[in-house]
Amino acid sequence: MSKHARPRGLPVDGVERPTADGWTFPVRNPATGEPLWDLPDAGVTDARDAVTAARRAFDATQWSTDADLRADAVRRLAAAVADRADELVALMAAETGVPVALRSAQLDDVLAVMGTEPQREPAGVTAVVMPATSPLAVALAEVGRVLGAGGTVVLKPAPEAATAAVELGRIALDVLPRGVLNVVTTRDVDVAIALTLDERVDEVSLTGSSVVAERVQFAGERAGKRVRLDVGGPRTVCAGDDTDLEAVVAAAARAVAANAGQGCRLPTVVVVPVQRHAEALQAAVAAMQDVVVGDPADPATSCGPLRSMVARDRVRRYVDLGRSEGGDVALGGQPLDRPGWWFAPTVIGGLDPASRLVREEVLGPVLMVVPAG
Repeated sequence: MSKHARPRGLPVDGVERPTADGWTFPVRNPATGEPLWDLPDAGVTDARDAVTAARRAFDATQWSTDADLRADAVRRLAAAVADRADELVALMAAETGVPVALRSAQLDDVLAVMGTEPQREPAGVTAVVMPATSPLAVALAEVGRVLGAGGTVVLKPAPEAATAAVELGRIALDVLPRGVLNVVTTRDVDVAIALTLDERVDEVSLTGSSVVAERVQFAGERAGKRVRLDVGGPRTVCAGDDTDLEAVVAAAARAVAANAGQGCRLPTVVVVPVQRHAEALQAAVAAMQDVVVGDPADPATSCGPLRSMVARDRVRRYVDLGRSEGGDVALGGQPLDRPGWWFAPTVIGGLDPASRLVREEVLGPVLMVVPAG
């Protein structure tokens, strides 16, 4: 980690600090369910302090006006994160179950471009609300974007992926000016609302579900903020009579199984001609059976656990919904019988294209093979 030793505090205004109320929340290993450590559980007072720090750094220092200072600082931040990349990848595997085999997409790719792209967007104080599915990739991309444009950041991670964000903030203490990047970890939804409504915040950036995004957009725009949303969502792949069905289905299966299906824009549905449905279902089952499910710290693993018990149970409810909608569970369809929050790689056929399971985002290792209407 950074030179700032545990116990962890909130990286706010250039220092690590406990929460105003002294609260913490536990972090558990999703592969085993065992406790790992505690993190600060911030309240509204802590969120306001973080905004105060970000506002001061933007208004009262040269950060927003000195492009050379910013460019150098962002490059040094990227280099400092890269120096600790092995440790951060291991941390993500322990905290969220992201397999280390997915390191490129989860860390290296965004670091490679961080600080290299010209920024022409409006600057200001930005509240960045990040998802649990990409603990560092989203955070680094948005932090790089905002800082490069001359803005300052209050970063609020999802509680299931908060440690990676704290470590990013701790690393930043060594390389960024005071108050430029502040991290607030919490389980309290009121904190996110406070950041969205605070009149000193110029922009709210959220990556997450469409339901949460709708609420943030309404609240943010009503408060006069710029609102930047990335809601992702599943993709549908359509195969024709002359498609190499085995290749298309296998590629979709690998993508959906990676990180247990916890990602945006995954090809969760393959629509095939009715006469090729059985062939496609067979190919999907074969591809999913080849998926390596196991310890996320093992480089051979592509499919680890779900990030939380809530996430696992959500997938189970969706699979049950698919059964009720007439789907045929050809493989998997149930949690794995082991400690932690695991779900078997699953293939479901025979669903109607208009079914909820096809239209909604499951966020689990579930591939649907749908006969064309």
